[in-house]
Amino acid sequence: MSSRGIRHIIVIGMAVMLLSCARDHLYYDAKSRDLVQLNIDWSQTEFMAENVGYNRDNPLNGVTVIAFDANTQQLAKELPPDGNWRSPRISLDPGVYNLIVINDSRVELPNINFSTDCGYSDFNAYIAVDTVYSGYPDYLTVSNVKGVAFQQPYRDYFYDQPDGYIHDIVTQEIATVQHPVTKRVNISAYVKGINYCRGMQPSYITGLSRSVNLATETPGLPTTVFAFNLINRQYRGNDYTEALLTQTFNSYSFNRERLLSGEPFELTLNFVLVNNSIHTVKVDVTDQIEKWLDEHITNGNLYDDLDIYLELALPPTDPSSSDAEGFIPETLPWNDITQEIIM
Repeated sequence: MSSRGIRHIIVIGMAVMLLSCARDHLYYDAKSRDLVQLNIDWSQTEFMAENVGYNRDNPLNGVTVIAFDANTQQLAKELPPDGNWRSPRISLDPGVYNLIVINDSRVELPNINFSTDCGYSDFNAYIAVDTVYSGYPDYLTVSNVKGVAFQQPYRDYFYDQPDGYIHDIVTQEIATVQHPVTKRVNISAYVKGINYCRGMQPSYITGLSRSVNLATETPGLPTTVFAFNLINRQYRGNDYTEALLTQTFNSYSFNRERLLSGEPFELTLNFVLVNNSIHTVKVDVTDQIEKWLDEHITNGNLYDDLDIYLELALPPTDPSSSDAEGFIPETLPWNDITQEIIM
């Protein structure tokens, strides 16, 4: 056979070999991990602009998820704050968890203590004092998601190369509703004879709870005394003898069981009169709390503000008759409220 024929046979053979072989595609392996996405409803909180109490100076910056082992009930992990407050995605070690979701982060809630050393059923936000509390809890909302299972990561293979070695897949979407567990207390005192008053000393209210259980959203039984400054003054009338004094602060609300057991809610107001004497007024406001509870259980709006109102008259006082012999007690300055009337 000629060399020309041999070359033809070799070319034909190589062509047959190339056409008869198909190369397998190279698959990429990665570690796949299941994610849980929480779809959070904030409509019952003050973080929505359309709701009463919305404060543009206190925006919602994110959420913090605190995970408890569903079997041991002990704290498993507190996840870093997540700026995606509508639909955060979380990953935990394999297991079943009860999740507690709170607004913002610990840094943004400096006036709230969390009992992370307790189990899930006893997990509280609380006030770290036993007597008088002169600060106020930050606005706190919470929701609970129980029995959330996370699976073991597994080896997965992809036709195209994934962006990273860890491949996250949302395998569960869980809806939850955020509820406020702090309550705004609005104190209003209509005072006749305000011209006999030169200022205020701290006022007090008893009966409000010292803590709230975040697993059940129930205020605790132990109470504390909240101190507040009744210094917002709005005159009524042109003679400046009558005024409405107001103050607003957050509390952990009140426990219904303690209210039904006869625990009194007492309001103590301390006025400094123009002769430097102290005029103290004590009022039992339990009936107002009971009325508020009856009305709001009926309409289901237990997250509304707690409004407390009273009327009183100060005794006529001569500025020149002072029993203090020159001693002037420290008083809190007035914050006068001006109200614009649009004609």
